[in-house]
Amino acid sequence: MDFSLWDGLKAVPSRVISILLTVIAAAGACAKSSTTQPTIGLQVTSVSPIVGSTGGGTTVTITGNEFASDAAVTIEGIPAAKVVFQSSTTLLATTAAGPAGTGDVVVTSGGHTATLRNGFGYVAPTGANRPPVITSIRSIGSRPGQPAGFADQDETVTLIADATDAETPVSALTFLWTGPGTFGGTTATTSWHLPAMVSPAPSPITVSVTAVETFVEGKLTHTQTSDPKTFVMQVHDSQKEILDMGQDFLTLFSNSTVSTTDVLHNFSTTCDGGQGRADEKIDVDNNRALYVQDFSAFKISRRGPAMINFHSACVLPDGRVQANVDACASYAVHWEVNKKSTGAREITNGVDYVSAALENNAWRLCHSSFIASAGYPSLGIR
Repeated sequence: MDFSLWDGLKAVPSRVISILLTVIAAAGACAKSSTTQPTIGLQVTSVSPIVGSTGGGTTVTITGNEFASDAAVTIEGIPAAKVVFQSSTTLLATTAAGPAGTGDVVVTSGGHTATLRNGFGYVAPTGANRPPVITSIRSIGSRPGQPAGFADQDETVTLIADATDAETPVSALTFLWTGPGTFGGTTATTSWHLPAMVSPAPSPITVSVTAVETFVEGKLTHTQTSDPKTFVMQVHDSQKEILDMGQDFLTLFSNSTVSTTDVLHNFSTTCDGGQGRADEKIDVDNNRALYVQDFSAFKISRRGPAMINFHSACVLPDGRVQANVDACASYAVHWEVNKKSTGAREITNGVDYVSAALENNAWRLCHSSFIASAGYPSLGIR
């Protein structure tokens, strides 16, 4: 051991030695604390690419520090359309549409905000490429001959948008369909499954479509969208509408206090040239002149769903034809009447065949034809 240093220290006053030891201890403490790195905090250091289209849709990589999964991004004050957290130093953001110009990129995360001044610029297309134009929309129903603009609830129809674009073929455009129900794709022709129920029925339902064009100009990918085009579909519950009208007609017919005009209030004056209504008016007038109906004895039962077949005919079991109609329905009926001239009681059972036509998007009755029978089981009559 070298005692020369110790011997030297013995000559130093004790107060000085105490100060030296304090300094040495402090120096050791400082050396120890210098190994801890200072906290940087939330920071945005770069954005790539630094420009994109005013139409939006540009995916940018944002680098920085202390990003978290709750990170939100605005670019030029506009919230990004999509933000994906990759790591504490990397975010992916998809730009929304914005005005031409340069603006700040701002990241908010963990209650803190960091900004990269003038970090991104929106560039507008020159206008040489014109947006697409949708000229019309039409529908094709699920039944042969079904008129455009007509559908039943829970039906799947085809929608066709007619569009033009000077630079891009229609097949390369993206069509964005919106409205109640579900759509089958993003092309000019798409399937549309209508809502399972509408109230009241019929009700108008509006569908809208825009066409989106994607093109490259000045090494930037731009998108531009057509003006929206709307289409109104009259949505029916045809089964209920037709069967309710037929039952209403036969019920009113069975009450002698109801006038012929009121009995025929759902009949068309133009279906089959008005022949069906004219024939039925004669029948109702004769019934009112000759008989008094016992309304309390009247019975009626629907014989299954209506058959809807546009621009067709209803062929009855006895060979008669109800022409120029769109739907056929039938009802088992039981009538009891008293003959005015003699007071005699007469009882009639049978099936009444009623047809209907669609006129101006409304169902109207067209014909009524009766075939008598001895009884009808669904009425409890033998």
